Amino acid sequence: MSRKVRRVPYRLDSKGIKKLPFEEIVAILRGADELIMTGGRSLLSKILKGSREKRVLELELNDCPVYGYYKHLTLAEILARIDWVIINGYLQIQYDYRLPVLQYSPKGWEIERETFAEELLQEFNKMIASTSEHFDMNYLKD
Repeated sequence: MSRKVRRVPYRLDSKGIKKLPFEEIVAILRGADELIMTGGRSLLSKILKGSREKRVLELELNDCPVYGYYKHLTLAEILARIDWVIINGYLQIQYDYRLPVLQYSPKGWEIERETFAEELLQEFNKMIASTSEHFDMNYLKD
């Protein structure tokens, strides 16, 4: 006989935020890219805050392009913005066994796909502009 899995509950609260600027939505989605199906809202808020917490540094999440984007806000204010993004259909929450983890919605993935492609293009342009004749592109394998 199997036991019922006790899922960790979550509650979304955007704390009255009516609208977020598009650039903030993009930043939240970019930060979420590091956590899709592996991490949740609180870890994303720590990335966006620029936390020096041990877990963030161990997972090398401080290398995320939007690390510290909201350094001037509290974790509660950042979490409210993340919740707004989820409530408005840019991100979704799925359960991985008993823990809630982030997942892109189709609308959110469309934005993140363009953002990531733009980042790659900028990196290629930097390589081309450099004086080096050899370009190390091994990072694309991963």
